[in-house]
Amino acid sequence: MLAAAVAIGVLAGACGGSAPSAPPASATPVPTPAPTPVAHLTQPAKADNVYLALLAAGLKIAPNNASTGGPGREPVKRINATYAGWPLAISEYTSATSLQKAKKWKADATPGKGEPSISFIGLNILVEWGPTTGASPKKPDGRQLTAAEALWDALDPLVSPLAARTIVPIPGAASAAAPAATAVPSVAPTPKP
Repeated sequence: MLAAAVAIGVLAGACGGSAPSAPPASATPVPTPAPTPVAHLTQPAKADNVYLALLAAGLKIAPNNASTGGPGREPVKRINATYAGWPLAISEYTSATSLQKAKKWKADATPGKGEPSISFIGLNILVEWGPTTGASPKKPDGRQLTAAEALWDALDPLVSPLAARTIVPIPGAASAAAPAATAVPSVAPTPKP
């Protein structure tokens, strides 16, 4: 008898229930989320944060390894990777001053033997891209030149103002390739009439 009562209850519930109602159609479309703006890093910026931001910007960087300079040594950290077929290094120094002391290169100067084809400095971060072997730095091909512009575009909002040192001009970076140094007027004696 109990089994019959349970069966009748189940059948009554199944037959008497109504179909679930569909949610009402929305008259307003759901907005597409906007991309998150990249935050400008502050000094001392971390190499890890720069690397992660470059990945978030869509750059196809393959990590190889990372190293530290050791206690009291510069750079504090160096991330070695590959980008567009060339070696890429992101180095973190303790400060912009320590970076300038260690590298002693001038923005807009042409790289020489043993230096990468393209380098960018912003805050305390040095990004070097290109092979360092051979008699002189290698010139990037068209694909690598496009990749260099993408690298500049991703770094600029992170660690600006950027200074560049490249073997070739980089489209989009030429107008703002380096922070202008304050010109020191020369003091020359004026001839007397």
